[in-house]
Amino acid sequence: MMSDKFKCQSKIFLKLLCYAPSMALFHSVYFVSGLAAIAGLLFGYDTGIISGAILFIRKDFDLSPGQVGLVVSAVLLGALLGSAFCSKITDRLGRRGSLMIASGLFVLASLGAAMAQSAPDLMFARLFIGIAIGISSLTAPLYLAEVAPAKIRGFLVSLNQLAVTVGILGAYGVNYALAGNGSWRLMFGLGAVPGAILGTALFFLPESPRWMVLRGRKDTAKAILDQLRAGENTQVEMLEIEQSITHEKTSFASLFAPAIKPALIIAMGLAFFQQATGINTIIYYAPSIFEQAGFGSASHAILASVCIGVTNVIFTIISLPLIDRVGRRPLLIIGITGMMVSLALCGLAFGMTDLLGMRWIALLCVLAYIAFFAISLGPIMWLMISEVFPLQQRGLGTSLAVCAQWGFNMIVSSTFPVLLHAAGSRMTFWFYAFLCLIGLVFVLKKVPETKGKVLEEIKF
Repeated sequence: MMSDKFKCQSKIFLKLLCYAPSMALFHSVYFVSGLAAIAGLLFGYDTGIISGAILFIRKDFDLSPGQVGLVVSAVLLGALLGSAFCSKITDRLGRRGSLMIASGLFVLASLGAAMAQSAPDLMFARLFIGIAIGISSLTAPLYLAEVAPAKIRGFLVSLNQLAVTVGILGAYGVNYALAGNGSWRLMFGLGAVPGAILGTALFFLPESPRWMVLRGRKDTAKAILDQLRAGENTQVEMLEIEQSITHEKTSFASLFAPAIKPALIIAMGLAFFQQATGINTIIYYAPSIFEQAGFGSASHAILASVCIGVTNVIFTIISLPLIDRVGRRPLLIIGITGMMVSLALCGLAFGMTDLLGMRWIALLCVLAYIAFFAISLGPIMWLMISEVFPLQQRGLGTSLAVCAQWGFNMIVSSTFPVLLHAAGSRMTFWFYAFLCLIGLVFVLKKVPETKGKVLEEIKF
């Protein structure tokens, strides 16, 4: 009898967790948007904080250029692993359950990084930070897309990318504030705070109604959807969810079918060029780059990198309305061309930083590069990889593209210190400019315009 009572109490508890508090505030799309912002902020903060911290870690642990690359890229290996297994986690534990795992990892791994006593300790902690990033980078937008009304779904998904840039800017601000005494441990430790806030917020959110349908809990899904839609008729939406579930199972081999392969090439190509053109070498190593440009102290170099964060946020905001007005393809062409020219000028400027005023020209060239990236490859890659695949292959195809993106990120970021040491800043920037040229040719030949098209209309 005690066993039956315990089972009954457990079911009640699980139902409470699924529904969360019934107050309208906690079931509104605005509260869900706040959740996405917290997840995006964590994503941005934990990828950006290393840029300033590495200046002091390098000295404390006496790291070689190769070891610096390993410390920085450990989080990227973790993100690759997290995103690779994320689809299984979200299907088994739910969208909210996956985000709870990610928030716990953010807290524990941030504290672990803060207490690291050696480079291997730090790499291990950052590996788990990366796993949390990999899970949240897929699950947060997925959760948003599944709970938000169709009329604001696109804006909310793009808002998540904006939150990432705000998180990076926040990391730069923390780096600058703590640069005076070199408190790299506190830089990492502060990442536990938003992680704890995210974990707490998740207890007040319902599970995705789409996941509930996937698990056969249609009544629960209907009740959650009714609360999210504030009294609107949800019968049509429920029918669409049920119909989409029937198309969800697919195989990896189907991505290479002749009808799907062009979409796979576009998604993988955009994922490659977003990283291969050097964006995260700037995000992760900005202070180190600016030290070479003649910004003498660590504080001055980090302050210069704050300008990168501000530029990234401002031009991401500018890109949000332009993506639907100007179109994806024109913005990619304009943006990649601007990135190529900016990187070529960076090579010239960084090669003459001993001349008066050239360090400021170098800074302006980097800011121009960031601005062109923020209106093109930055947000458009994430958008288009979710657009180009047919419904049946969208989940698996997007997951593969995101895994590839993190893999390319890891390779580029881990090799950058060695490349910079061996070839110098001028040749390094020119190499990335050449990759921009190849990326431009790829866009001109392979990437179509998807603006204004219903997803089902996008075919190749």
